[in-house]
Amino acid sequence: MHGTGRQATVAELAAAHFADFVAEAHGGRRPFPWQQALLDRILADGRWPDVIDVPTGLGKTTVLDVAVFVAALRPDLAPRRTFFVVDRRLVVDEAHEHATAIRQALGADAAGPVCGAVADRLRAVGDPGEVLTVARMRGGVTWDRVWLERPDRRAIITGTIDQVGSRLLFRGYGVSEYARSIDAALVGTDSLIVVDEAHLAAAFHTTARAALDLDRWPIARRPVLVTMSATNPADDDRPAATGIGTPTVHTISTADLDHPDAGQRLRAGKRLRLVQVDTNRRKAATEVPQVMADLAARLADRGVVAVVANTVARARAVFDRLPAGTDAVLLTGRIRPIDRDLLLKRHYQRIKVGRDRSDDRPFIVVATQTIEVGANIDADALISESAPLPALIQRLGRLNRLGQHDAPAPAYLVHDSTVDADDPVYGPARLATWQWLAGRITPAAPATPHHGDFRDVSPAALRELRAQAPAAAVTAVDRYVPLLNPATLDAWTRSSPTPHPDPPVAPYLHGIGTEPPAVTVIWRAGLPTDETEQWSPTIDIVPPVADEAIEVPIYALRRLLTGTDPADLTADVDLAAAPDEPTPTPGGTADRLVLRYPHRGGGEVISPAQIRPGDTIVLPVEYGGCDQFGWHPASRAPVVDVADLARRRGRPLLRIGPHLRPLVVSYRPDPQQPLRPDIEAALDALLAAPTADQDPTDAAGYRELLRALATALTPDHPLHDRTLQPMVDADLHVTRTATVLDAETGRSWQPPFPLLLTTARQPAARQPAGGRGPGYRQAEDDSEAGSSASAYPGRRIHLDDHQRAVAARAAEMARNLGLPAPLTASVESAARWHDDGKRDTRFQAMLHAGRPELAELAPQPLAKSGLDPANLAEARRAQHAAGYPPGMRHEALSARIAAARLAGHTGDRDPELVVHLVASHHGRNRPLLPPVVDDRPVKVAVSGLLPLFDSADTVDWSAPARFAHLNDVCGRWGLALLETVVRLADIWASARDEETPAGDQEGTAL
Repeated sequence: MHGTGRQATVAELAAAHFADFVAEAHGGRRPFPWQQALLDRILADGRWPDVIDVPTGLGKTTVLDVAVFVAALRPDLAPRRTFFVVDRRLVVDEAHEHATAIRQALGADAAGPVCGAVADRLRAVGDPGEVLTVARMRGGVTWDRVWLERPDRRAIITGTIDQVGSRLLFRGYGVSEYARSIDAALVGTDSLIVVDEAHLAAAFHTTARAALDLDRWPIARRPVLVTMSATNPADDDRPAATGIGTPTVHTISTADLDHPDAGQRLRAGKRLRLVQVDTNRRKAATEVPQVMADLAARLADRGVVAVVANTVARARAVFDRLPAGTDAVLLTGRIRPIDRDLLLKRHYQRIKVGRDRSDDRPFIVVATQTIEVGANIDADALISESAPLPALIQRLGRLNRLGQHDAPAPAYLVHDSTVDADDPVYGPARLATWQWLAGRITPAAPATPHHGDFRDVSPAALRELRAQAPAAAVTAVDRYVPLLNPATLDAWTRSSPTPHPDPPVAPYLHGIGTEPPAVTVIWRAGLPTDETEQWSPTIDIVPPVADEAIEVPIYALRRLLTGTDPADLTADVDLAAAPDEPTPTPGGTADRLVLRYPHRGGGEVISPAQIRPGDTIVLPVEYGGCDQFGWHPASRAPVVDVADLARRRGRPLLRIGPHLRPLVVSYRPDPQQPLRPDIEAALDALLAAPTADQDPTDAAGYRELLRALATALTPDHPLHDRTLQPMVDADLHVTRTATVLDAETGRSWQPPFPLLLTTARQPAARQPAGGRGPGYRQAEDDSEAGSSASAYPGRRIHLDDHQRAVAARAAEMARNLGLPAPLTASVESAARWHDDGKRDTRFQAMLHAGRPELAELAPQPLAKSGLDPANLAEARRAQHAAGYPPGMRHEALSARIAAARLAGHTGDRDPELVVHLVASHHGRNRPLLPPVVDDRPVKVAVSGLLPLFDSADTVDWSAPARFAHLNDVCGRWGLALLETVVRLADIWASARDEETPAGDQEGTAL
């Protein structure tokens, strides 16, 4: 077995090679005994265990290596997609980084012979791309909507309960209604869903299990649910894979205790002391943070001190009370990924596991629950607010992580005497844990914290302590989870149009009575509050990306917008009880408007009361609410717009406008000092260029201006590192940003940034195998203009060529998925005819820039025009000139043509399935296409064998009954999977401008 361009691989892959696989992928590290035993158990039992119960610090993310290796040995036991679900906004997404290392090890230059053998076995036939896709689900608008290019490719995806769970239930947060079925199919079929810290996800597990039990799974492979824990749950707490029987549990053994490295971690010395702060509710907000800050300062000489608070506000209060000049950082999960990356780049080397300990300078990390899971931090001392035992165990897992200290590391649990059973974050479990621990460890006073009793809390000791704990200390808040019935699941399955009313998924993911789901918040400059009609077109020029977004509870955003100013309860976990909705305060800002932004061209200005769970909300920077450490609702200072620091598929972008000055000033190492004269001069020259006589097409001139600013800024300034230097080293593309607001009147408006600089697009030539065209955006697939634009602006694709290419890809994917021959034939036929509705003469005129005479002279009908999909104004002008009715869908005519082709068919294809797959190939028709009146219908000719089709017949009223029947025959997720095969084949071929495959014949799919 040999991989192309690689060293020779092992001849016969076996379970014994797993240790070498891990070593090759992760720099020589060998698996612990429990990890090898997990692989052996899966192969022997023919299934995954229901629960993996392993202490923190013993490499739980290695389950990802196990999943990949099982796939290479026994594909029948390994679902195609692995979801690692962590209900945290992670500071360091260890699972994602771990998965990335596996992907790189399986790349073209495999890390070793075993990785090469695994890669050879995992590659899908006909897939020239990567062997393993690694993705991270985050809320909000992303640059690419399609996070997995092919349904037949192996993948590892990390995400939260909200992101994974909502997608499973056909209601993906931040996902347009037209993309819901794709995400549901990819999450809900052929998947392994590993839920880390199961005590945080009981509602999701109950709902997922109930939903999957309501389907018959006639064609698709049912997901496998595995829960993982470091808190050693009792047997009656462990969720089973089904409602019947005792769950199977995989845990550590004596071999791990005897292992030199694992044993050292399990016995890592840690001593826990209790500190009680006697106070009242009025003083607690200041006295408790002060005690925690004083204790951190006292322990600072030990090295890295971690301080963990229960809310973002409490963490900020501790951070603000540290002595002046303290070397410290504030880490919370409510932070823009750009800011998180910059903080970690600056500080992570000082706090990570395995760091260079020759740097013994004191350093304090103040954090929220975000470091409990996935944060590979190794502290030398720990101070924590009181919390339930499972959370405390996770926090202690960040202390003396490798067990390398000679003396036990100190840990202090600080308790507020005003805490009662109604704690807003943790409910009664917080007080129950404190009372139980206080019966075993005598609490000390804040003035003499070292005088109290202590207890050994090594991981091994904690497992024994957990077994003795009362249920009240370890059980999460008892949340009522609604019973999921078939009617509710069927309502969610109807993803387009969305039924009204639409049952919310949030209560099924987290239970009733918890905090509302998060919304995604983005701040942008240049949004005048007195001209809100300009907001959406301004954002359309540079759409938001996840790197500049924060997820916050919907109530927290409404409080910011309405001027309500109570104590901020925002945490990095769901609250035990949701706060009341805000009421505006006298003289507040209840009239503040925001922009709901689902996608380019879809922006809508709304009031705070209209914000819905899962929305992406864009705020003017003047509203405040965020700083370099993340969510800060008490701050009214303008927020820095960081869109120019975001990575968009590695292609930097820079808007030339006044927003650049605060960006340059705020992200310097010394932002309080005056701007240096050389930086000031370089910045002034760049900002003045668009209004001077500078030729906007003179990329060389702008490159020199960028070079001057990059030279003035230090290399560690993010604008230098992430944007300026990459642009200086590449060809530039300079664009004037005048935007046409109304295609009919031609009224235009100049945005706040007159110039947009990007690296130049690649020339319009064919991409290498597996590559995408530079002009293609998958998010444009939903619109008629976007779905009919070429990946390479200026290049046109003929209809028959495109349809044959899509049919070949769809059949290839279906065969790789192991679909039965009749289903493969149906999928291939649907792909072969999916765009026949574009034969409408008006649609062809639209593809020829709105010129009917060019369409009539064309030798063949087109599938893709040469228009740029990003130029919505040009697309609207072409549609108006061609006379193609607004809102009309070519899928409606395509489906009628497909039905006519299959009239009287007696072969192995399912005519109803083919018609549905054609009608739904852009995410609509689940269960009905939008009704559109064609005021000037035309007759459409397809071939001499078929009749003329009247374009006035735009609605198939039999579609809902067909949809219900197919959901029953194929299964809800099975039908979504068949749609996904057709749609991703279409997107794949469109992204690469693929034409007729070599050797393909006209009748292949007929």
